[in-house]
Amino acid sequence: MVKTTPTTTDEEATNDTPKREENDFYAIVGRIISMGVKIIGVIPYAIATVFDNFIGQDKPGIKVLGGILLIGGVVMSADAFFQMFGGKPLFPFFEPPNAWIGIGWLWVWTKVNFWAAVVVSVAVMWVESYAIRGKNLNEAKRGYEEIKHHTVPEKNKATVDLVEVRRKEYKRAGMNERSVLGLFILFVVLLDIISAFVSRNPLGQPPLLLLGMVGYNACTILAGEVGYALWRRANGHN
Repeated sequence: MVKTTPTTTDEEATNDTPKREENDFYAIVGRIISMGVKIIGVIPYAIATVFDNFIGQDKPGIKVLGGILLIGGVVMSADAFFQMFGGKPLFPFFEPPNAWIGIGWLWVWTKVNFWAAVVVSVAVMWVESYAIRGKNLNEAKRGYEEIKHHTVPEKNKATVDLVEVRRKEYKRAGMNERSVLGLFILFVVLLDIISAFVSRNPLGQPPLLLLGMVGYNACTILAGEVGYALWRRANGHN
């Protein structure tokens, strides 16, 4: 038995040609549309990617943002100390026209009083941070474990006065240092508040301006600590 191979007639080939041309046309149109969508989508995709890097805690962008906030907070807090050291205001807020440093930002980094203000600002921020945060749990637990076995005996009326003096010293051991430290922290906080309100004195201003200056001064006082807290959060610390 002889097998026959089906052949395409000229008429069938003629009918298939328009279909292939039509399919090729739609494929080209589809590729053009797909390419156009990709080109248009570059901008929103890039913006979304940037936002994603600045939102996710484990992304590099949030660490960069935390660093910027930390530096900005320290410099903002240093503004008042810089003015105390003879410098012009670093920021134009609530200042007369041309009273702030302006273009002087280009060379303020070379001035000794600017870096002195930054050092003082960092020191103040560290003291205030210590006062606010205190010790972490592990450090506090170690301190407790070291002294929990110390107990003070009851007062014995039969002992000499020197024994009672030593008993009271033993009972209050370490408390004087804590009291002095508390006074020092209070002094630093008052210094920070006074420097902020001296640099931008709200007294005698119209009510709305007074409220604005008080709010701004409060922000400058808290800026360093807030920047530090955000920096720690950005790096995965509590």
